[in-house]
This record gives sequence, C-alpha cells and structure tokens, in this order.
Amino acid sequence: MRRTTSATRTKTKKSALEKATDLLAHQEQSSAVLRRKLLARKYDAAEIDEALAKLKKYNYLDDAETCQRQFESFYSEGRLSVRQIVIKLIQRGFDKDFIEQLIPDDSDEYERRVAGKWLEKKFARGENFDRAKAWQFLATRGFNSEIISSAIEDFQ
Repeated sequence: MRRTTSATRTKTKKSALEKATDLLAHQEQSSAVLRRKLLARKYDAAEIDEALAKLKKYNYLDDAETCQRQFESFYSEGRLSVRQIVIKLIQRGFDKDFIEQLIPDDSDEYERRVAGKWLEKKFARGENFDRAKAWQFLATRGFNSEIISSAIEDFQ
C-alpha cells in the first residue's frame, strides 16, 4: 500500500466563488473588501467579478444591508462617536454617502451621552478636572466642539 505524503499531494486552488464564500462564512464584509482580499490572493479580476455577482444574486452579499446592520450595532453599543462609526465603516469598504444617510436625527443627543460616558470613564470630577485635557481627549475621539462643550458642562 502506497502512502501519500503532503509533499506528493497537489493542492488545488479554490475558485474565487468558493474562497469568497469561505471568507463570508467567517465574517460579514463589503464587496469592496472581499474584492481586495481576492485580488490579494491572486484571483483573476473577471473571475472575482463573476463570483461577486453570483453572491449578490443569491443575496449572500448585500452591501446596503450589511452596512446598515454594522452601523446599528456600533450605534447601539454607544462607545463610538458618529464620526468614528462613519470612518470605521468607510474603512470596511462601504460608501460614505450611504453611511451618512443612516445617521439618525437624534445623533447629537447620542453623541452627548457617549461623550459623557467617556468623561466618566477617564476623568474625576472636582477641582482637579482639566477642561483642556478633557477637550483634547474628546476631540481625538471624533466629537465636534459643540458636543464637547456640552458634555464638559454637564460633567462638571
């Protein structure tokens, strides 16, 4: 009986559709990110286009739905400013204009709440409270000046 070793076996490369399906099984992602990952794995652009078209046709890949679900998840967590959420979703390959349509009308109130949580977590109330440090801290997290002023006023 002849044994086959890993050196004698030839590994067949999965099709772009199979690889895309594998990637989606592990994590929901945008078609842009999926395209980048497949290109990085040296798949042909035409094969990638065909694979993505099939995935979209069978509703395995829907950028609008995925983006909305991820936006709602970040928003409900209440840990990121709206600007941070937008940047994170753009990095994940979603369209900026579409993302901005998802921002609810009550986003200012949301941002005040989130900024307040960050201040509670990072700073102590009282005489030693440093407004300048708090301002800088919140600005680096994507909050605008109006929200920062309001959050600091409420915090003191």
